[in-house]
Amino acid sequence: MIKDLNYYNKKIKEIWPDESHIGKELIFYIKEKLDLNDLSLFVDNHKFSKEEENSINDFFEKKKNGIPLDYILQKSSFYQNDFFVDERVLIPRPETEILVDHINNLNLSPGVKILDAGVGSGCIGASLAKLNPETLIYGVDYSLAALQVAKINKQKFNLSNFYLINSIWLNSLKENMFDIIVSNPPYVAPFDPHLEELKHEPISALVAEQNGLRDFDLISSQAIKVLKKDGLLAFEHGNSQANEVRNIMINYGFKNIVLINDYQSQPRITLGKK
Repeated sequence: MIKDLNYYNKKIKEIWPDESHIGKELIFYIKEKLDLNDLSLFVDNHKFSKEEENSINDFFEKKKNGIPLDYILQKSSFYQNDFFVDERVLIPRPETEILVDHINNLNLSPGVKILDAGVGSGCIGASLAKLNPETLIYGVDYSLAALQVAKINKQKFNLSNFYLINSIWLNSLKENMFDIIVSNPPYVAPFDPHLEELKHEPISALVAEQNGLRDFDLISSQAIKVLKKDGLLAFEHGNSQANEVRNIMINYGFKNIVLINDYQSQPRITLGKK
């Protein structure tokens, strides 16, 4: 049987009758993996070759297992760049771009040192390094697997001002070393029901004890020493955690606390000065 897009759309409706987004993901996948465009798919009614069918079947099998499209493509868009991602790291979220926006808009001076604590794929640190080539950006992570992914993105964007360090949070860093520390640490509580939807993402990068607050406490206790005088600490957190994160930062001596909302006007980022 000759197979076109209509054939696979019907198949999607049979397998996922209540999940219309799968069809959109398939079209995106086909364009990315098979280098086809709207003209070929919707006007010329492209008939897929056997090799193309095999690729589409691979998409179907992975979607049946609940694998996110970003992991299937091994690519995720963040801050207008395509980052390499796989199941060693979290998929970047749009809300995190707000954190990059804020730091980038500080008119950073040449030589400013910024730490991305929990670098993961490198999307925060690499974006800042790419936007500010005269700054020095460091990414720290305890996961060697995550650092391997960050290294791929460092090389992809040819970032000579982006340095990667293996450390349990800030344990191996010197006092008064950084001007800015940014972090999107694990903040999901261990029994959060949303974890079922995130089963393919690394659990260690998602979940924190103390109802999701443990790492905010640990990083804050270290950051107050590692930051220079008047240095800035900026956290991304869950939209219900703003008050707790604020109190943690104040408890360790941070001042001038500022809260930034996300695109849905939910409190998402908290900043404080040493």
